[in-house]
Amino acid sequence: MADAATAPVDALIPAMTLLAAGGAAALASKALKLSPIVGYLAVGILIGPHVFGLIEESSTTHLLAELGVVFLLFDIGLHVSLRELRERRRDLMGLAPAHLVLTSVPFTIALTMFGLDWPIALALGISFGLSSTAVVSRVMVERGLGSCPLGRSTTHVLIFQDIVAIFLLIFANSLGGDGDGMQLAMTLAKAAGVAILAFGVAFAAGHYLMGPVLRGLAQTRNQEAFTAVTLLLVLGAASATAYLGLSLTLGAFLAGLAVSGTAFRHQVQMETGPFRGLLLSFFFMSVGLSVDLGVLINRWPIVLAVTLAILVVKTLTGFAAARLNKWSNPGSIQLSFLLAQGSEFTLVVLSILVMTTDAVPAALDTIAVASIALSLAIAPFWAAGGMKLSRKIANMFKGQTRPVNEITPIGPDRPVIIFGMTPAGRLAADALADHNIPHVCLDAEPERFVSAIADGYKVSFGNAANLRLVEAVAGPNPRAVVIGAPRYEVSRDLTPAAQREFPDTPRFVSVDNEADRRRFANLGMRAWLAMGEPKGIEMAADILRQLGVEEEKVADWMSREADLFEVQEPKDLGEKVETEAA
Repeated sequence: MADAATAPVDALIPAMTLLAAGGAAALASKALKLSPIVGYLAVGILIGPHVFGLIEESSTTHLLAELGVVFLLFDIGLHVSLRELRERRRDLMGLAPAHLVLTSVPFTIALTMFGLDWPIALALGISFGLSSTAVVSRVMVERGLGSCPLGRSTTHVLIFQDIVAIFLLIFANSLGGDGDGMQLAMTLAKAAGVAILAFGVAFAAGHYLMGPVLRGLAQTRNQEAFTAVTLLLVLGAASATAYLGLSLTLGAFLAGLAVSGTAFRHQVQMETGPFRGLLLSFFFMSVGLSVDLGVLINRWPIVLAVTLAILVVKTLTGFAAARLNKWSNPGSIQLSFLLAQGSEFTLVVLSILVMTTDAVPAALDTIAVASIALSLAIAPFWAAGGMKLSRKIANMFKGQTRPVNEITPIGPDRPVIIFGMTPAGRLAADALADHNIPHVCLDAEPERFVSAIADGYKVSFGNAANLRLVEAVAGPNPRAVVIGAPRYEVSRDLTPAAQREFPDTPRFVSVDNEADRRRFANLGMRAWLAMGEPKGIEMAADILRQLGVEEEKVADWMSREADLFEVQEPKDLGEKVETEAA
């Protein structure tokens, strides 16, 4: 009877221990300004059997850890949509695959030379080529990079990697058998077929089923029912794919994918957010449980060397991938430094291989986990170094204007000219780029110029007062002129000449107060008062309308930009592991 009475308590003790440790790790990470992932790993090592022995690995810890990955993949699925895949296919079909291939190959070769069988080396090599969605997203949020070309392309690379990670997990799980190469190939082919079918079902469910179901739940105004059905969706989809011989995580990802195209994506994300953050912390702590601190201490030089190898190799190969995709040197540098760290998925793949095979030596597992954790801790500082270096490189171009044939967009349409890469000017450039409208960006303010170049914008150094420059880069009749950095006195003096030289060219400006709006309007400009967020969105929307973009598309673009601003607005992420990839 006593055993029966204490059995529930015995089952709850690991969960309670992880809860207490997770709270302490979150507070410590925030105080030390480190990635929460590092804190969870460190605490997991300390409470594990190799240090204080407060908790042992068990079926309970394994279940909690797996649920953490399940909710992580569900959240990733929420941020992927067919529209996004279509619109960003250049990044998804060019930059992202090139980055993953170039970064994975060196690690795969090194692991093969270490003595691992090629399937194991390939799985681990690809996982080392992945970057941390959680850490990179946090860095981008803190630096407000979400809407610039650098931030958008980085997000698309992460989305591509997250999708690859799904199939990588299937691959890793398939390596646990004793079959030969032919059996492995057949297993993978079968898994790929089922996965493709599952993707089709997810898209169909998202289009025809999820919207009506969630709408009906929302109309009931019953918060508990909405939460319950959301959790049932995640766990049910995960169980379904596991039943079909695939991973739990694939089902969770597909469930998120099905919801991503509905109007209830944000509400579902809010409902599952606490579960994702909590359970994902359990996963990282469970990884820490398996780390032998004694081995780690004895081999710290190797850990440091491997960490530096990860950062340096991924930086160099990431730079090469960006340059192959015609990125500028400053943009390539910042992108490569931003994506140089290890990934949480490497830890997932390692844990799968350790549990299902005997091919990964314990020492390699310990060194790899520690090196990934250290790279995550260093990642914000490494990214900051990349930003400084990129701006030094961009500063070398200050005062130079590229040849006309380099800065004039290719296409039949006359380009739009943007003077001043302020937030409003950048948003106008984003709007035009999103709708494939040719444009040229100019800036004569050194700091703005350098910053814009480093963030991935194609900008030339030039002054708005030089009408000859305008004609040189845009021809005799530019399609429109956007004043991103308005100065009334300059605009007033230039207006007669501008109207004489470009009589049919509309001019757009965004200002901060009504008095300036009236003054610029009196100069014949389409002047807008910046009231919404992101700043200048009213002007950007007007530019699109005046250039013939359909109202529905304009409204859709405004909605996406507002959502992106909300996600990317700097927040205190504290104890949560963020996985935004928008």
